[in-house]
Amino acid sequence: MSGSYTFNYQTRFTSRTSRYFSLYANAAYTFDKKYSLSASIRTDASNLITDDAKYRYSPFWSIGGKWNVTGETFMRQYGWIDNLVMRLTYGYNGNVDTSTSVLPLISIGSNPDIYTNEYQATIQSYGNPSLRWEKVRSINWGLDFSLFNNKLFGKIDLYHKKGKDLLAVVSTPSLHGTTQQKINNAEMTNKGVELTLGTNQQFGDFHWTGKATFAYNTNKITKLFRENYYVSDLCYGGTGAYVEGMDANTIWAYIYGGIENAGSEESPDWQPVIKDNTDGTSYTFGGSTPRGDGTKIMVAQGTTVAPYTASLGSSLAYKDFEVSVMMTGKFGHKFRHHSFNYPVVKGKTLPNARYSEVVSCNPMDMVPLPLNDSEMMYYNWSAFYPYLNYLTDNAMTIRMQELYLAYRLPTDVVERMGIAGLKLYLQGNNLFNIVDNKYGEDPENPLGSYKLQPQYTNGLTITL
Repeated sequence: MSGSYTFNYQTRFTSRTSRYFSLYANAAYTFDKKYSLSASIRTDASNLITDDAKYRYSPFWSIGGKWNVTGETFMRQYGWIDNLVMRLTYGYNGNVDTSTSVLPLISIGSNPDIYTNEYQATIQSYGNPSLRWEKVRSINWGLDFSLFNNKLFGKIDLYHKKGKDLLAVVSTPSLHGTTQQKINNAEMTNKGVELTLGTNQQFGDFHWTGKATFAYNTNKITKLFRENYYVSDLCYGGTGAYVEGMDANTIWAYIYGGIENAGSEESPDWQPVIKDNTDGTSYTFGGSTPRGDGTKIMVAQGTTVAPYTASLGSSLAYKDFEVSVMMTGKFGHKFRHHSFNYPVVKGKTLPNARYSEVVSCNPMDMVPLPLNDSEMMYYNWSAFYPYLNYLTDNAMTIRMQELYLAYRLPTDVVERMGIAGLKLYLQGNNLFNIVDNKYGEDPENPLGSYKLQPQYTNGLTITL
């Protein structure tokens, strides 16, 4: 790893106390086997929620109704409908976040200061005396159905969730000792649809079972006060990169502007630059990190969490043979490629697969190796090159999750063997995936991580 390390003796002390209290009740009633009403209520308390006991308790509740439509008299004429049920639920639930506290928190350094030999501490959290439960209001409408003697079945769910009092980093007056603090002052909505469709079919000795699912989800931060965003907040993501009106998982990037001469004609100084998203102002890699609102300097390139997901499962049995498959897919999201490891000023850097590409690249399209014989500010490049817009790509992934093959010995054969059953099977997982990006990378296992490997299992099951 290009260096030597000294492991100092360290003394560590850890003490944690988490106390939760819950009181809950559930009730349900069904009338005439057609109309059902259910309700639940609970109150929760935690020692992590404010030091004032009267604010620790927060009641959460839900109410739901179900209508068995097939139980109605008018449905008797539709004999091909086996089951039809409608559902509707409404309620609130809560969450406690342990990343902050009602009291100020400090973080102790792992090594003592080389001059004083004392351990140093930094402020991790300034404390949030108004810390309270995060609340989520949920509305869900659902429909369950089964048709043609269960040959076709499925369900549909539509939901809308609104989170209130969510913990997020917000701007605060500097007289409090900091310009940012994590408090309960954000709101976010999630809404989407989930669809499941299945079938059971019998054709002589063939029996086929299939099930497909599809889901769509979108979220938006609807309330969050931030006076300003540093570009570093947006680069690193997390709650610090939440922006009102945007998806919570938005990926932000610098706009690469090629190379520009930061010197003169007589003494050129060719520098890679980024462009301001609003006015086109250039910032050289050798300069300081851009100041101002990061949302105006950087560009939003989509969400890192797939808004569309799907799965397909199918099982086919013929006499004593069985084969089944399971495939999944994620669509509509983005990921950031691993950049070329531009060599560091001090020590060693292991090059990666991007080296030949960078050496032969057009410097107006991709950051080249330093073009000057002496690059005085080269150490500052690492603040820019991993977060450039040309590194963002389509994260679509279709994965073969499982392939299963099995053979059961005929009954007369196993009876002569003196056993009740014997099955041979072969199973493969993570056999392959299909992606759609520039380098053919697996977005869930990017360059530098362990590639997801196929797994094979074969076995023998004996029933006595």
